[in-house]
Amino acid sequence: MDDGEPARDWSLLPLDAVASIFIRLGAVEVLMGAGLVCRSWLEAAKLPDVWRAVDMENHEVVFRKNRLVLRAMAKAAVDRSDGQLRVFAGRFFVTDELLHYILERSPSLSTLRLVWCNVFRAPLVNVMRESPLLELRSLELEISRITVGVLSDVLENCPRLEVLWVRDCSGIKDHHEHALRAQFPRIQTITVERDVAFLWPACSD
Repeated sequence: MDDGEPARDWSLLPLDAVASIFIRLGAVEVLMGAGLVCRSWLEAAKLPDVWRAVDMENHEVVFRKNRLVLRAMAKAAVDRSDGQLRVFAGRFFVTDELLHYILERSPSLSTLRLVWCNVFRAPLVNVMRESPLLELRSLELEISRITVGVLSDVLENCPRLEVLWVRDCSGIKDHHEHALRAQFPRIQTITVERDVAFLWPACSD
């Protein structure tokens, strides 16, 4: 590059171009600093299009940050989505309270993936009965203490679910896959996988 060439002012990029970059970076990177570089980038970071997919499952920050901070970050992402969130993936920091926050503000949610999350207790399931997840198409639960009874209650309130994937959930046994298929024939794909090396102590049904 010519030493005499002026430095490019990245703050002058159109907001839609910056938003496109932010979508590729991901929610965690934007929340942790990319969206704070300058005023125009902050404006781009607040566009709902940036927050249609929030993946907070495997980023290194998820393993280093305090869980309260992670929950606050997730809520900020949901708020910025302005109801347009379609995909959410989270790890152990997700609680029933946070999940309620997400579901209440995300009517377009179509994919939900949770790993090491002890969620879907009775109060949340009761909320789901009043406000079913009408757009949810894919539900993935990995290493959870959910029981087959509670899972059935959850599925009753996901009328358009097409894919259910359950792995290493201590309350879901191999034979439950057949029972779930019989109970919910509308769900096109139901998969139950188990690796006993990662299971919590068994829960009663």
